[in-house]
Amino acid sequence: MPTLRQHLAQRHSIELRVFAQNQGILPDEAEGEDLLTALEQQMLNPRHVRDVWAALPEAARRALAELARREPGIPAPAFQRKFGELRRMGPGRLQTEQPWKTPVGPGEILWYLGWITRGFQKTPEGMIEYISIPADLVQLLPLDEIAPEAKPATLSPTPTPAASRDLGELLLDDLGTILAYVQNHQVWLRSNGGWRMRDLQRLLPRLRLSTIRKQPLEAGGPLHLIFFSAKKLGLLETRQRRQRFGKALRPWLEQSRAAQMLSLFQTWRLADDWNDLCLTPGLRCQKGAWRNDPVLARKALLARLAAVQPGAWFRLDDLIAMIHEHDPDFQRPDGLYDTWYIQNAAGDFLRGFEHWPAVEGRLIRYLWQGPLFWLGAVALDDGGEAWRLTPQGETFLQENAPSSTPAAPILRVLEDFSIVLAPHIGLWDRLRVALFSFWQASEPAYRYRITRRGLQRAARRGVSSQRILDFLQRASGDALPDKVIKALEAFSA
Repeated sequence: MPTLRQHLAQRHSIELRVFAQNQGILPDEAEGEDLLTALEQQMLNPRHVRDVWAALPEAARRALAELARREPGIPAPAFQRKFGELRRMGPGRLQTEQPWKTPVGPGEILWYLGWITRGFQKTPEGMIEYISIPADLVQLLPLDEIAPEAKPATLSPTPTPAASRDLGELLLDDLGTILAYVQNHQVWLRSNGGWRMRDLQRLLPRLRLSTIRKQPLEAGGPLHLIFFSAKKLGLLETRQRRQRFGKALRPWLEQSRAAQMLSLFQTWRLADDWNDLCLTPGLRCQKGAWRNDPVLARKALLARLAAVQPGAWFRLDDLIAMIHEHDPDFQRPDGLYDTWYIQNAAGDFLRGFEHWPAVEGRLIRYLWQGPLFWLGAVALDDGGEAWRLTPQGETFLQENAPSSTPAAPILRVLEDFSIVLAPHIGLWDRLRVALFSFWQASEPAYRYRITRRGLQRAARRGVSSQRILDFLQRASGDALPDKVIKALEAFSA
């Protein structure tokens, strides 16, 4: 923030004379440097500051209090939305219109007192124009006289819904299904890198997230997020137009399920090439000389999520309303709402702060009902309008994956050679099962069946039936049916 002297030195002589009048200095008494010095001395006199403060309207005092709380100030568009326009005028128009006599809001009252300044500052998001209070003046303001805002930026819980949905680790399980499919099939890709419909049709019945089965090719949907994360983590890669395992897969498979889920969450959280805004249903981002920062938006919104009471239920509409009131510019640090080229489904451009609910509000709704829900960070009621932070979501926000040892057994083998997997089975063991057996069902539990074809497939990969037998004995807690043991021994003979 500039000092008062620096602020005054940038102002036109007409503005300085207005400042002098409003500060009780006769403008004829001084000119040039003498006027600057006289203004500085008067405006930094603690007693004079208190007298001017006492004469201010309440709205102007609150504007000063909010500016003082924000470092390095408030972006100019955001300040003017709340405290009135600061009309830019040249010398001629200033003399003609004399705006200090009819200020349009508390902002202009403060401007023509010389108590606020405006200027551009370089930030990680680019050059942003801020409104601020001169650094040496702000120390003299009796800001402690301003009571805190009546409405704190907190949410009130809502009653627990009768029915709710918590996906837990289902996204991880569906990723495991995709990995198993790639392990056992030749997956040729289309020219755009996407899967062919034949493979998708064979894959979809095996996935547990019903949203995928309803809209498998939806941009920004859960299947899109799974493929994006797998590629980003190096679990899957494309070689010679085929989908293959990446080099990072094996060390990732050796992690716990909790660590794997955390890696999926962190991949989404930190990805600047997964643009939630442009993937939000009903919004279309048009090309142009603009860009949004999805990581910046996520950081702000996840901070809101981390601040709620764990386990309590909240209304999504209340969350959106709170952010609209207390942090509307969470993804636009410059406070500008007319520079992004975003359309709705009807083709209308959504420019201007009045379209905040249709852009920012819709984005928040997508994040809570989409990625955060699919990743198991929030649970939703049946209508998707109430939500709570899950214990898994708490660990995500703490960037912590609790260590755990999988309970035994991790599967059951039945007399008909079916294998029923336990919910806590690791993906490494699940891929082992999928190598020598064939998928039968995914609900209510994953179910595979040992077949001769499956054992032959494993043998071609260098996995003998004796190794399979040893694995099944360990994984089932030595509870294999005799007929299964004899069949596997006979196959290896």
